[in-house]
Amino acid sequence: MICYKINIELDKPIPTVKNDRGRREYDEETVNRINNALSDHNSKYLGRRCAFIYQDTKSRLSLGFALSDGTAVAEAIDELMLRAGISGRTEQEEITVKALERLSHTGFRNTFDFDSDDLDAFGISDLTRSHYPPEEKLAKEYTPTELKKSAELGLYADSFLPEIGRIGLPAVIENAQGHPVHYIVRTGCSMKVCDRLIDTLHRHGRLGSRRYVVIDSRLFRYGLDAESLFRIASGGTVVFDLSDMEEPQNGTATANMLPAEIYDLIKEHKRGTLVIFALPNCLETQGEKIKNALPELTFVEITERLAMNNEAKKLLRAFAKADKVKADRELLSAVAKDTGYYANDLRQLYDVWYTNALKTKIYPQYSDFKKNVELDRSTAPTGDAYTKLSEMIGLTEVKKMIDQAVNYSRVQKRFAERGMPNAKRAMHMVFTGAPGTAKTTVARLFAQILKDNEVLSVGDLIECGRKDLVGQFVGWTAVQVKNLFKRAKGSVLFIDEAYSLVDDRSGSFGDEAINTIVQEMENAREDTVVIFAGYPKEMNEFIERNPGLRSRITFYVDFPDYSAEELYDITKLIVKNNKYKLAEDARDVLIPIFEKALLSGDFGNGRYARNLVEQAQLAQAMRLSKCDLGRLSGDELLTLTAEDFAEIGTNKIKEKDEPVRRRIGFGAE
Repeated sequence: MICYKINIELDKPIPTVKNDRGRREYDEETVNRINNALSDHNSKYLGRRCAFIYQDTKSRLSLGFALSDGTAVAEAIDELMLRAGISGRTEQEEITVKALERLSHTGFRNTFDFDSDDLDAFGISDLTRSHYPPEEKLAKEYTPTELKKSAELGLYADSFLPEIGRIGLPAVIENAQGHPVHYIVRTGCSMKVCDRLIDTLHRHGRLGSRRYVVIDSRLFRYGLDAESLFRIASGGTVVFDLSDMEEPQNGTATANMLPAEIYDLIKEHKRGTLVIFALPNCLETQGEKIKNALPELTFVEITERLAMNNEAKKLLRAFAKADKVKADRELLSAVAKDTGYYANDLRQLYDVWYTNALKTKIYPQYSDFKKNVELDRSTAPTGDAYTKLSEMIGLTEVKKMIDQAVNYSRVQKRFAERGMPNAKRAMHMVFTGAPGTAKTTVARLFAQILKDNEVLSVGDLIECGRKDLVGQFVGWTAVQVKNLFKRAKGSVLFIDEAYSLVDDRSGSFGDEAINTIVQEMENAREDTVVIFAGYPKEMNEFIERNPGLRSRITFYVDFPDYSAEELYDITKLIVKNNKYKLAEDARDVLIPIFEKALLSGDFGNGRYARNLVEQAQLAQAMRLSKCDLGRLSGDELLTLTAEDFAEIGTNKIKEKDEPVRRRIGFGAE
């Protein structure tokens, strides 16, 4: 479906006559002829073409036009004008579906008739009246020089420019229908590449429309009428924006993160609708997984490569030239030898340098003022991860301990840099607490904090459990443990429920794993942090039984259960992050629910709050299904009330004297 805004400058103005009050109005016969022509046209092509007049003057008619039958818009306009008995010069502009619907509302108030059912036949309302409609965009227009320059600066020229050349070649069969290939774009600016790609395809006649619909993971969470979306996107492009996804762990495929019906619809509409998957750089392995999920399609991949040494410096010079400043030694020295950089990495290096150049070279009168980061260098830890940790609800003592650990590691790093013999860099920890107390979340932020503060070089969190550490055969366990430590170099190794390694007999594979861990902890003390996590009682017994481990643990961090007030605050935050609102009366219901949960057994803490919100959303849906949704305001549709929580709060809470089943292995946190 392609939508247009069309202006017709009439060769002959619409005739007017005087009415009974002496005012001039359109000739009734002419108006009826045009109305009949519009009605006949829309009836004949119902669901394939629709035209309506949304604005008029004597010498100009403005139309909204929808096409989905592959007819050229100029041909369709000529047919309609002939049917209406008018002629004139036409101008056309492609618009989005949402813009067309807005014009249709304007059309209800003018002289000429319009039956909204003609437009509804396209299923537009299924898309535009959704609570969470997908984003629509129109590709901008680019010159060949702009395409080439952006590809070179973005480091994706090697795969993008050859495809631009292929797109420019004509088809062997003229006016052939369908898309020979679809696309996987994996760069640091994937959505911008998609825009340039769509413009090129449209300019060379491979796409009938510049419009593309963007689907991100948020839409899958809130529900998506995918079938209507693909029907409306016919003739254009659907872009799956997966930029917010991270490299999956434990073998999870990106392809499996999308609903199965999406792949069926892609296969069904592959001829009429172009599909592009936009991925971030970090998803290096996911292109093949997407292709395996869609074996019937052929994909061209647009990927970004790394720049090193002189080439990386060349890009920095290009950034500086665009800003009309000269790259100096300070800027170029930011490029580390034999280190690969993506374009966004280099852009960030340049932005830091340019910000400083603004106050030291371009406006030297500000050169004596220090940056905030320089003012704070000797005080608190820095970075986005530290800010996120500080903003987490509760965990006061945990935050203090993390502060101590980060400051300790920074000081020890300075000692080591000065060659002081007493410098001790070991940072290994034990996290104890019940499920849902944010142990894994804090560990992930802690890893990034250590990177942000130049303690660790990578800052990833490598999660593992017994199944990752203990091999099935003799000799495998030590190899598996050592391989995990290699993966965790420069990062944090998070061993969940480590007490599960203890077997009933000595000399077991579990003992071998523990002994190897102790050895590797000592070997990797300079650039790896190990965190053992689990239930308090079991973890204390585990550490006490292993003197080698106990001597290598520097910090013990206890994660207490959240209070009722903290759980309420967490609930508010979860609701806000889900784009909902919490009614004021919900507090009166939630606080008693949480107070009762605290008296129970293993209730789940933050996870319990998350489950409550999910169940409340289901309860809200049942409540709203009994209402006239068309009469409800946006706030009413997005507000969770006390009624939504009242029936669900304590259904699954274990009583304290009930036995609590402990889950063993990775995933219990």
